[in-house]
Amino acid sequence: MNLVQEIKDKFANLQKSKAYKLQGYDAWVFMFEDGTYGTAVPYDGSKVNEQFANVKFYSTNAVFGEDEQNFLILASTLLHLRNEFALFCADFADPGENHQNRREIQEEPLEWWKKWRELLGNAVKHKQVHSILGEMYVVQYLLKQQKNVKWKPTDYATYDVESGNQAFEVKSTTSKYQDTLTISSQFQLRDPDFLVMCRFEKSNTGASLEDMVAELAALGLDRSFLNVELDAVGFPEGSEARGEKYKLLDMRQYPVDEDFPGKELSDFLQNLNDPNVGKVSYDIDLKGCSYENLLKDS
Repeated sequence: MNLVQEIKDKFANLQKSKAYKLQGYDAWVFMFEDGTYGTAVPYDGSKVNEQFANVKFYSTNAVFGEDEQNFLILASTLLHLRNEFALFCADFADPGENHQNRREIQEEPLEWWKKWRELLGNAVKHKQVHSILGEMYVVQYLLKQQKNVKWKPTDYATYDVESGNQAFEVKSTTSKYQDTLTISSQFQLRDPDFLVMCRFEKSNTGASLEDMVAELAALGLDRSFLNVELDAVGFPEGSEARGEKYKLLDMRQYPVDEDFPGKELSDFLQNLNDPNVGKVSYDIDLKGCSYENLLKDS
């Protein structure tokens, strides 16, 4: 029996809290109590914690067989796609000729993960790192102004940031010169008081999500809450993305008033009562609009 077929067969008969060793391989298939299932191989490297779509790739201590040890885990929650997932798991579990594949995975797990993620095509619509950073910088600015702040990035139904009776929509870009922003739906500018545009560049002298968690925790926000929220939007602790650094070049606050670009269109779209019209997106140009430079006061 080849490895792919063995994994398919074992996936078809998995039970919760059970693990089975693959014949002739130093690898296991398992199902945890919560229904997560997948493949595990021994690992003694640095911490790994990545996710893509409904697949997780991480390191942890576990008991498969008799002894507890550290494993590298490739797991999913979509049991109805177990046969397709088995192909992925077979490449992961197969040590390859002269154990070359296993050594590459154990020595450079993120490189193996990136290749597979690129091959599968990243269709996940998580927020980008600089997008979350922009919101965190606005939260930091408001906290330093001694203001109460409400920020919950997993709550897509509300404004990005709220403070008292004021609401802020935050847009982030890595374009150094472009002043055009995309409004992604007719409801995105539904009566916020301000739009804040943050301009970033990727730089080792900048700040990462991990850095900003520490900054906001020092200003009084609960670190556990911040980690739970970042995990939920695709940036768990230990993930490579949490360490990506971006330098904040500009942070401009625009009042969303009657003179704001596209205000007339926005009002029209919000009042449009046509069941055959779905989401509408449009671009606005902020060039020439008055703004306050928040970076000088941050």
